[in-house]
Amino acid sequence: MRLFQEQLIKGSEHANQVILGALMELILVVSAVGTATTMFPILRKYNETIALWHVCFRFLEALIITVGVISVLSLVTLSREFVAAGAVNPAYFQASGVTLRAIHDWTFLLGPNFMLGINTMMYSFILYKSKLVPRFIPILGITGSAFIFLCALLVMFGVIEQVSVWGAILALPIFANEMILAVWLIFKGFNESALASIVEK
Repeated sequence: MRLFQEQLIKGSEHANQVILGALMELILVVSAVGTATTMFPILRKYNETIALWHVCFRFLEALIITVGVISVLSLVTLSREFVAAGAVNPAYFQASGVTLRAIHDWTFLLGPNFMLGINTMMYSFILYKSKLVPRFIPILGITGSAFIFLCALLVMFGVIEQVSVWGAILALPIFANEMILAVWLIFKGFNESALASIVEK
């Protein structure tokens, strides 16, 4: 109980840092929606069904992350109210805080891990089949999506902690895929001959 009260006080003291972190998460939400809608017109020319699924799951990922951001911002409000109330009725604040933190933890798992694994698998499959980018990139994406999905399942069943050495190892391939794909598209773009063949279909 005392430890949690100290955390609430610190949360109020560092509220601006928490809000800044929440804003960074919202930028992630916007970028997730943006990449999905930007890639859809191209991906749909090869497989419209999977491309549409990708957009839906990307939006779902963004929605889940947004719920997590709201829970964090609600914790900031709770911390401020706790300090303003002079630590009156700490059991109520603790119960509310534990609930909000649990919501954040689950959204942090389901959005950036579980849903990310699904939608990365879908767009990587299309990129592999269409040859829009060198095949090592979607192969890395398919591998990474399987690993991050496995990580989500292991965390859900309490086998490993999400923020742990094993969590980082399982997340590394999908992180590498996203960075390599982003750099490749910025400097090289899609394979023009593959893109032309898809456009003709």
